[in-house]
Amino acid sequence: ARTLYNGGTMVIVPKDDRIDPSRLHHWMERERVTIFESTPALIVPFLEYVHEQQLDMSRMELLITSSDSCSVADYRTLQERFGSLFRIINAYGVTEAAIDSSFYDEELAKLPQTGHVPIG
Repeated sequence: ARTLYNGGTMVIVPKDDRIDPSRLHHWMERERVTIFESTPALIVPFLEYVHEQQLDMSRMELLITSSDSCSVADYRTLQERFGSLFRIINAYGVTEAAIDSSFYDEELAKLPQTGHVPIG
């Protein structure tokens, strides 16, 4: 909803395309996605593919991991690989309300060494 409130367009990618990193990247390029929010289970393998293939993510401004816990190791990898290109935050919100009520947006030095990324 944050996209719509700010005059953007929400893109909902078909399930089969979401789980295929190549097709997901195609959607992101075609639709000129600047804000990407999804679960770590989708984001981590997708960005692993992007990193391995050295794909362009220059349009991206904000990446939000949400709806599930994100491991410190995965978050650290995302920040190290992509943190200089776009902002990355870990958000949390009650699923039933479909909103994010808190988020973590700190420098890597403040991140715990193990476990899950804090939610606020």
